[in-house]
Amino acid sequence: MKRLRNLRKIPAGTILGVLVAVYVAFYLVQTVQHNYQLQKQITGQKQQIANLQSANQTLQYQIDYYNTDDYKEKEARAKLGLQAPGEGVVILPGSGNEDDSVLPTPPKAKAAPKASDWQQWIDFLEGKPTQ
Repeated sequence: MKRLRNLRKIPAGTILGVLVAVYVAFYLVQTVQHNYQLQKQITGQKQQIANLQSANQTLQYQIDYYNTDDYKEKEARAKLGLQAPGEGVVILPGSGNEDDSVLPTPPKAKAAPKASDWQQWIDFLEGKPTQ
């Protein structure tokens, strides 16, 4: 009963002030949380923009390179077998330009079956030479 009497002694303005302060604090916390989420999204978007700009620049360098005469000449030589006037083609042995179907392939030796781990240990302990 004494508490009820003490509660009645608190002025209405104080109770109203506390309620307004709680409301303002709650609204402030929501606003700060919303701003934090937006800032995280902005940071992620900026990082994505930077990555895309870097990829774009790399692709632009590749396009510039593919449009050069040196690249076109290199590809014409490699894919079409073209050569410049007065230029001769020299095929070196082992350069990969020979037709592999003409050369016979040596038969591959079959590997001896590998002994089990236990057998290898026994051989090692008995002093037998390893394979």
